Amino acid sequence: MLSVSRTSTLLLTPLSTTLNKNFTSRLASPVFRLAGLLTLFLGWLLLSDVVGRQTIPGPIATWEFIVREFERGAMQRHLAATFNRVVIAFLISMGLGIVVGALMGIYRRIDELLEAWVVAMLNIPRLVLFVAAYLILGLNDRAAILALIISVLPTVIVQVREGTRAVDNKLVEMAVAYRRSRLAIWRRVVLPQLMPYIIGTARTTLALAWKMVILAELMGRTSGVGYQISFYYQMFNMPGILAYGLVMMVILAIIDIVIMGGLQRWAFRWRRPAARLA
Repeated sequence: MLSVSRTSTLLLTPLSTTLNKNFTSRLASPVFRLAGLLTLFLGWLLLSDVVGRQTIPGPIATWEFIVREFERGAMQRHLAATFNRVVIAFLISMGLGIVVGALMGIYRRIDELLEAWVVAMLNIPRLVLFVAAYLILGLNDRAAILALIISVLPTVIVQVREGTRAVDNKLVEMAVAYRRSRLAIWRRVVLPQLMPYIIGTARTTLALAWKMVILAELMGRTSGVGYQISFYYQMFNMPGILAYGLVMMVILAIIDIVIMGGLQRWAFRWRRPAARLA
């Protein structure tokens, strides 16, 4: 009887300890995130006081400017223009990049044929792309979106190509041995192994596209967040620059955490949750 009691105690103690650690970890996670946001806010206030509110406006002045821009409809209009360019370039880049990257990872001859193109697109300065596109196609959205696609496409191709090369061929051979169809092999064997690379490069590509579109709008468009930042720069209006930059940061963070994070959780729903380290 004594041995049974001791065994039960030994079994229950690790379980209770694990539950307490999991509860503490879940409780501490939002606290630390909130603390990080608070330190960012306090750092902004401190920098504004040290440098001067005329040079770097504080959060209240920036927020008031954002409200005024929304009230007159300028913020929504320019955000919509930027968002439209980013979405078009992102979807085209991801679609082409996944197809081309997978083909390069599977077929060596295609990889050899397109390798020079990928290397050239990776190393060409982004500024040159936008200047050349505007000179050839004119100051329009087609030129901006084309240059944006060329800027982010090689990143997608390289990541998907490396992910395709990392696919476990033994699993593919096993599926072939069990006479699974080609479509089933791609859906059940290849695609789940590629998803970490696809989701990871999608988040990177989206963030890069948001940054590069600002350059495109600053150089040759009359709408968008980049154009507004350029306009307020010429007017020496620091609240305007901070307002549009801050709104862009918040929107990008929401898209990355909510949409891309939700897509990642859905794509990896078949995985077992990894045990957290103490």
